Amino acid sequence: MSIDKSFPELKPDERDREYRRYTEELRDRVIFEFLFNGRSNRWIDENILLENQEYSRGWFSMGILHHFGLRNPHKGFFSKYDMNDAIKYLTELNKDQYNPIIGALKRYALGTYDLYLENSLEMFLVNRESKKLLKKVGNSQYTDGVRIDKEFHEIFNPEDSKFFVPRGKAREIKVLFNNKIFSAEYRFEDQTDKSIVLQSIRFRKELKKEFEKVFPTPEGEFTIEVGSDLCHFIFSHIAVTIEEDLDPECKDEYSEGKEYYRLHRMRERKSGVVKQAKKLFIKKHGRLFCEVCSADFPKIYGDRGNNFIEGHHRKLVSEMKEGDKTKIEDIAMLCSNCHRMIHKKPIISVEDLAKVVRRQTKVQ
Repeated sequence: MSIDKSFPELKPDERDREYRRYTEELRDRVIFEFLFNGRSNRWIDENILLENQEYSRGWFSMGILHHFGLRNPHKGFFSKYDMNDAIKYLTELNKDQYNPIIGALKRYALGTYDLYLENSLEMFLVNRESKKLLKKVGNSQYTDGVRIDKEFHEIFNPEDSKFFVPRGKAREIKVLFNNKIFSAEYRFEDQTDKSIVLQSIRFRKELKKEFEKVFPTPEGEFTIEVGSDLCHFIFSHIAVTIEEDLDPECKDEYSEGKEYYRLHRMRERKSGVVKQAKKLFIKKHGRLFCEVCSADFPKIYGDRGNNFIEGHHRKLVSEMKEGDKTKIEDIAMLCSNCHRMIHKKPIISVEDLAKVVRRQTKVQ
């Protein structure tokens, strides 16, 4: 359908505070809702930018629109036309000032956004007060998303928060997964049976593909936690490979022993006990971290840090005799630095070194 009316003159505003406040995807959606659906600034602030309407009063979306030069005469201008007609119309006007709007509409139509938004990573700083939700990988991550356990509803979607979504509604969120940022939505599902309370994070195709890449088969576990606000979530995958299963007759014990010399006097250690200790530690805490300094390697080094931790025998191997046994609970998880500090003479316990670290942290 051809457009036979004149596009009102653009009056760009150099002020860019609101423009810089939001992601490219949100800015594009603001433009779309304003031009095609004739949404008010207050409506856009509340439903797209997720701002408190009484506080924002539409000023945030207005700031974005004014930066592009869009004013009240542009509101709903393309309400009777489709996206292709609008893009073609603006392109044929052949004016450079329309290029930012054309670009926004094209991106919105295609749903293509930069998945490596480094300037937005500060929004994914972990909220230390938030608990981690541990989930098993299943087929639903390839086709739909992930269901949120009921005990986490109040954490991820608290009723007293400006981010709260009621039954049948959803909010746009960003997910940091495998060092990339993806778009998704947090949805309060509208079940026919109102006694059923179901909330979930719905994936879009890019996130589904990334899950298939990281988890080629529906096996493994991942955690979900809140970032700086309830529109930003961190997914951390747990890649722990257990090469040997426990022998039921061992009853959580492994034999240690056989003295020998190799550079220094050491003991031969079977890796099975450490691997099982890691597995049980993850089940208890949801992740691997140093029990002395709390170092979390995936958070520091990304994927390179996955499953990178050392197992420390609380019962000194150098003092054990052949045939002595190590229980899984005798293994502590330590980073390399803390492990070496413990073995530096005079050798101290995990608990004593942790006290030293806490004391030094307070001093600093």
